[in-house]
Amino acid sequence: MTEEFSGKNVILTGAGGGQGLAIARALQQVGAEVTAIDLKPEPGDFNLGSGHYVEGDVTDDAFVKSTIAAAYARAGRLDYLVNAAGVGWFDSDTSITEMDMDLWRQVIEINLTGAGLMARHAVPLIKEGRRGGALVHIASIAGLRNMENIIESGPMEAYQASKFALVGLSRSLAMQFAGDNIRSNTICPGAILSPMTSPIYDVHPERAEAMAARTPLRRLGLPEDIAYACLFL
Repeated sequence: MTEEFSGKNVILTGAGGGQGLAIARALQQVGAEVTAIDLKPEPGDFNLGSGHYVEGDVTDDAFVKSTIAAAYARAGRLDYLVNAAGVGWFDSDTSITEMDMDLWRQVIEINLTGAGLMARHAVPLIKEGRRGGALVHIASIAGLRNMENIIESGPMEAYQASKFALVGLSRSLAMQFAGDNIRSNTICPGAILSPMTSPIYDVHPERAEAMAARTPLRRLGLPEDIAYACLFL
């Protein structure tokens, strides 16, 4: 697998923690050149080797465009995009009939618009190389199923809507650019132990136990599981 990624240029969002951080480390280990983006400052133990960590907002079109252009200029090519940036607020994201619409807009902006902006500016540069490439979007099982049945709580309609839409965006991109040998796939994780989910599982360990009992491996997933799936795609 190292030979497959050696010399390849990858842009990754949401790299500051959880699944994104695991993906960044996995890509670095197989020899890819990684531009890692996150709104949070670079983690103290983050080591990208020859890669670059860029602090910024994926919902800012000007930032996205300039960051992708800089990554392309450094390597002279762009091969892969991984959209792993995302948020989920378990306490305040509820029914559309009750929730704060500012929160709705923020979730949609980060989880969906950010991914769209990244693809908007990355795909033309991947096409330019005429070598093909791949897009991987980290969605959620909530993009496939009712959220209430997943975490056994109330609805999270902003999160669920954003993830359903991200799955749809990925499918559309796959159809559009298959002729350019550019793949677009979505990973829809279930119960993963991450900085996003740990707070709810810490408060409600019975939910973690119930989720683990329903999985074939009888355990919650780990960020590294998602990272390996990402490398495969």
